[in-house]
Amino acid sequence: MAALMQVDIVSPEKILFSGEAEGVRCRTTEGDIMFLAGHAPFLGALGTAELAVALSDGSHLRYDVSRGFVEVRDNAVIVLTDHAEELTA
Repeated sequence: MAALMQVDIVSPEKILFSGEAEGVRCRTTEGDIMFLAGHAPFLGALGTAELAVALSDGSHLRYDVSRGFVEVRDNAVIVLTDHAEELTA
């Protein structure tokens, strides 16, 4: 079983996701990045793109995010976005 980390995805309207996950992939203004458990501290500005959360059961949650910030510290990823909506398959 892969190591897990806390993930919170928050927009001004609501909390889109709060729970444990194996990883988070997103696009910052500097390029795409993947965060896994134990990642070094990180702070970056989000671009407009898809953000994916890898859950421990092998499924993925996908969100369309527009601008904001991502912070990684203490085995947690916090995404604060201006706008986000869940994408369906």
